[in-house]
Amino acid sequence: MATVVIAPDSFKGSLSAGDAAQALARGWRLVRPHDSVFPLPMADGGEGTLDAIHSVRPDSTVHFVEVTGPEGTPVQATWLELSDSTAVIEMAQSSGLPLMSQLDPIGATSRGLGELIAATIDQGVDRVLVGLGGSATTDAGIGALEALGAQVVREAEGAPGVVSIDPRGLPTPPREGITVLADTRATFTQAPEIFAPQKGATTAQVAELQAAFERLGADSPSSSAARMPGSGAAGGTGWALAAYLGAVIVEGSRYLGNMLGVGRLLDGADYVITGEGRFDETSVSGKAVGHIHQLAGAYGVAGAIVCGDSDTEEFNQWPVIRLVDRAASVEDASRHAPKYLEAVGAELAQTAVTH
Repeated sequence: MATVVIAPDSFKGSLSAGDAAQALARGWRLVRPHDSVFPLPMADGGEGTLDAIHSVRPDSTVHFVEVTGPEGTPVQATWLELSDSTAVIEMAQSSGLPLMSQLDPIGATSRGLGELIAATIDQGVDRVLVGLGGSATTDAGIGALEALGAQVVREAEGAPGVVSIDPRGLPTPPREGITVLADTRATFTQAPEIFAPQKGATTAQVAELQAAFERLGADSPSSSAARMPGSGAAGGTGWALAAYLGAVIVEGSRYLGNMLGVGRLLDGADYVITGEGRFDETSVSGKAVGHIHQLAGAYGVAGAIVCGDSDTEEFNQWPVIRLVDRAASVEDASRHAPKYLEAVGAELAQTAVTH
């Protein structure tokens, strides 16, 4: 009998981490029903962070808030209040890419994130965890700061139009501060080149944003904030929270992995399956899949990566299994992801563990 940990991130736009884990587990159990199988939805600060934490902290309270979405129209968002007076916010809920009707790398705003942070401070929590990932924005977190009370002088919308930021209207952070869960190690001034094209920026817009970020970083009250790993998360929002609210930036996958207890499960496990929608070089730079792979190596546990698509079929001796190779099309793989994940789980159960 084997012990198997199934710890995927979400398959964005297709399946939550929890549903992906359950589908893989179903397939495995069809073949090896007597194994100890532990589905553990993972996250790194991006989409699915609230669900992952709620799965291990069912005593937490879900709060619903209407906030400003990335296009400036209202959206319904949630935040989680844990029993130890910790608030958990997922930026993807207020300012996520799926909330956009069309990409707008200059105009998309992080204002809703600031409104969520304000709601948690009004609730009187002792600390705030802010998951940054999956955002539609490259506004350097200016919208969030503005929503929190900073006075921003603008010539035009978006980060390139910001002339100055006066932080005197910002609230006092909670007693134990704000912790940013970043899903990348990119610094503030790296953000335009790395992330703006993903959000629809042209070459000219990337250059415009690059110049704006360099100016903002130099003018901020904390010159070191722009150099912090993770300060480029969510289009530079990590920098805004660190420079103006004193937030501490941590690697979201590692922080959440500890919180979810993945190390305890891997200690003594025989096999681990992780995965996400698309596996590429960014997957091993601060994201959940990379953290699981690294942690499994430390415990001497073999495993596999399952993804919707990838440019590779192997990573550091782990197979990379692509759903698109089993489906009729990318659309088919996305629409019927549970079926294909279940089949992959069964396949791995037949071939991966020999005892």
